[in-house]
Amino acid sequence: MINQIKVAYLLLVHNNPKQLNIFINQLLNNGDCDIYIHIDRKNREIEKEIVQNSHIHIYSIYEVKWGSFEIIKASIYLMRKAIKSNIQYTHFYFGSGQDLLVKKGLYKYLSDHPKDIFINVYNEVNDMSRIGARYRVCWPKILMKRNDVHIYRLIRFIIQILCSIGIVMFPNRHKLRKGIRIYTGSTWFLGTYDLLCYIIQYLDNNCYYMDFWKNSLASDLMFFHTIIMNSEYSTNIVGDIVYKKWGATLKSRNHPVIIEMKNIKEIEESDFYFARKFDMSVDYNVISYYYKSISYNVHEEKS
Repeated sequence: MINQIKVAYLLLVHNNPKQLNIFINQLLNNGDCDIYIHIDRKNREIEKEIVQNSHIHIYSIYEVKWGSFEIIKASIYLMRKAIKSNIQYTHFYFGSGQDLLVKKGLYKYLSDHPKDIFINVYNEVNDMSRIGARYRVCWPKILMKRNDVHIYRLIRFIIQILCSIGIVMFPNRHKLRKGIRIYTGSTWFLGTYDLLCYIIQYLDNNCYYMDFWKNSLASDLMFFHTIIMNSEYSTNIVGDIVYKKWGATLKSRNHPVIIEMKNIKEIEESDFYFARKFDMSVDYNVISYYYKSISYNVHEEKS
């Protein structure tokens, strides 16, 4: 039943509160939900510009840098807040302030597929691969800087190549327990509330797991995926629910490009319910399009 679906939206935010408000209004208008927001501590002043509502809960605890473990810490903080609310959610969505709903009928779909987990898992990670360097190395904080052409990217690349041939600079002294297989995928995902509780329980019972990842690079691409894929919930994974358009050049291929009006046809021919990244300073028209086409009252869906 659609009216039994209740979603906890967990959003990591660092800028552009006006755009975030559009996403918030979409979510509030599309079904029963609560929204838990973590604002990057560097930009906590934007809180006063975010829409106020009894269903919106805003925090600003961690300074979230690109590639750093603070992304995971902020995520777990929001997960714990949702659980401690003692509200009986059916699902949770882990996303960012640059997402939007791009398709109607989400709650109907979740009602029809109550056990499905929507996460993009690419593959298992080999220790001797470049990706394996993300957790085999204790990464210096100075290298946690996002810029696609600077010297830090080159240094990261060299460290990864060396690691892939067995030369591990700054080795991670923490280990995972035997038998745990590491997986990588996209950061954002949607799962059942049972899965959310399982993740937090797993972390509470396995403190070593946090220690293993705390000095890794881009742990958000592996941390939750590894927990899920080593659990019984792995059989419920059905793929992604978030549309992304990956860059094709050396500069842009490591992250989604900004969605523009030209991407609408591809999105609407897909089965995705969310999409990212949007940026109103690049193309406000596409944001306005999805706000107007998706932001209807949930009762319309029930009729």
